[in-house]
Amino acid sequence: MKKTRLFAFFLSLFALLSLLGLPVWASEAETAPASSTEAPWADDLTGYRENLLADAPDYEAGCETALLLELNSGIVVYAKNAESTVYPASLTKIMTCMVAIEYAGKDLDKMVTVSEEALEGIAEAGGDVRLQVGEQLRLRDLLYYLMVNSTNEAGNVIAEYVAGDIPAFVSLMNKTAKDLGCTGTHFANTHGLHDPNHYTTARDLSVIVRKALTYELFREICNTPEYTVPATNLSKEKKLTTTNYLILNDGNRYLADNGNYYTYYRSDAAGIKTGYTSAAGRCVISRASDGNMDLLCIIMGAKTRMMEDGSIRYDNFVEAKKLFNYGFDNFAYAKMAIAGSSPMFQENVKYAENKRGVVLIPSGDVSCLLPKEYDKEQVSTRYELDDPNGLSAPLSQGQKVGKLYVSYGGTVVGTTELETLTAVEEKPVDKAIADLTGKDVPDEEKSLFQKLLGYWYVPVLVILGLILILMLRNAVYRAQRRKAMERRRQRANARDAREARRLRQEQQKLRSSAPAGTRPPSRAGGERGPAQRRQQSRPVPEEPTRRLPGYGQNPTDRNDRGGRR
Repeated sequence: MKKTRLFAFFLSLFALLSLLGLPVWASEAETAPASSTEAPWADDLTGYRENLLADAPDYEAGCETALLLELNSGIVVYAKNAESTVYPASLTKIMTCMVAIEYAGKDLDKMVTVSEEALEGIAEAGGDVRLQVGEQLRLRDLLYYLMVNSTNEAGNVIAEYVAGDIPAFVSLMNKTAKDLGCTGTHFANTHGLHDPNHYTTARDLSVIVRKALTYELFREICNTPEYTVPATNLSKEKKLTTTNYLILNDGNRYLADNGNYYTYYRSDAAGIKTGYTSAAGRCVISRASDGNMDLLCIIMGAKTRMMEDGSIRYDNFVEAKKLFNYGFDNFAYAKMAIAGSSPMFQENVKYAENKRGVVLIPSGDVSCLLPKEYDKEQVSTRYELDDPNGLSAPLSQGQKVGKLYVSYGGTVVGTTELETLTAVEEKPVDKAIADLTGKDVPDEEKSLFQKLLGYWYVPVLVILGLILILMLRNAVYRAQRRKAMERRRQRANARDAREARRLRQEQQKLRSSAPAGTRPPSRAGGERGPAQRRQQSRPVPEEPTRRLPGYGQNPTDRNDRGGRR
């Protein structure tokens, strides 16, 4: 009995340890990071732009097409007919200059000769001719001619040098536009003089300009207010003056609608190019920065106005200045996350000493371009861990473990890495158990033993079943034993009762047959029990008596000690 109880005790102990231990390991292995499983970065910022523009103050540009783009983020903060087809006029020369730099940027000091074919059609199309057939110039000087004072034939001369002939160069222009993702653009010439098959959109021009601004030489040339061309074989030294009044601080003023005079010049403007044809209207693309934002402004289809004082006002520059002011007055970068500070996240760490967690902090700032009066409820943050199984000790301080995502209006607009605020030491025992069970190993890489451990609940259930069977068997055995003992006790009591009854009967017989004056044995002086009375009442034979066959075999004969009792 003791062995059975000990066996049941050890089986119960093993099952309890299994239930308390293995499920804990399993729960640690199944712990999911507290971050979302959404796509980490959205290239399509349409939703963000819609919310951004919806939260911004109303504005109406005084031109046919306008676009205001923040260059650092690529976010459009104002757009008017940005996808509409327009004629680019001399804004075309941005692409001409960029292609020349890309394909012949190492040949800037090479001498180039002006051909007769390069000048064909320029004067007839209404352009001024500043170069002469046979004139020799450096490629660098031709680029300044092209961008500073917008010399049309310079584009053709450059095209012949770079690609061999003008059509081949125009093909390069169209190929570059397609490679950049411009879907509404087609070039028919290098200078932008009117051609029905020469068109673009403000959106495509913003893409082209952003690419062109990656070239240092382009940034230098397009922001040059004045440039001196050395003397050539056919002309003396020439001074070129920009057509972009936004960067030309010469005191040139215009009469505003309020009757005041203002200068076109803007001190924070940089470049880029102007354009004009009767079909395209007044156009300008420029850039301005306030140290926080870097804005790109595109104005197309503006008017040329004759004012009351007899002066001429060029509305492309006026509208550009207004649109710049709108951007700087109403938008700014807001910090959504601060490096090493906020927001903070608490994350559990597996196998950590003392079951410690760790605080995660941004490793860098996250700034988001927003209206200055933005809806703070539309800003949200979330994070994702690099390991989908969660963090595991040991971890060092400042260790990169995930990414933080900042959203505005449901669209991700900024991201940075997450790092640990403190170090976390490893608990070797927990790690050893994890290695044994393979809970951090992919299913296809687990060993047979580790796979079998994955079904730990099967032996636990079997053991629990055996324990239950043993307990039931023991209970049944005890119940049966109690019943048997009860039956034996009842039989003994019945025998004693019969024996007592027989003895009483014998005493009564003795009393009735005893001589007068004698008393039968009584229980005075200590009453005797039935067993004592039986012993006293048995006659003791004086000598052995011969037993007859079958004597004492009658089960009802209770005086025979050899018979059944």
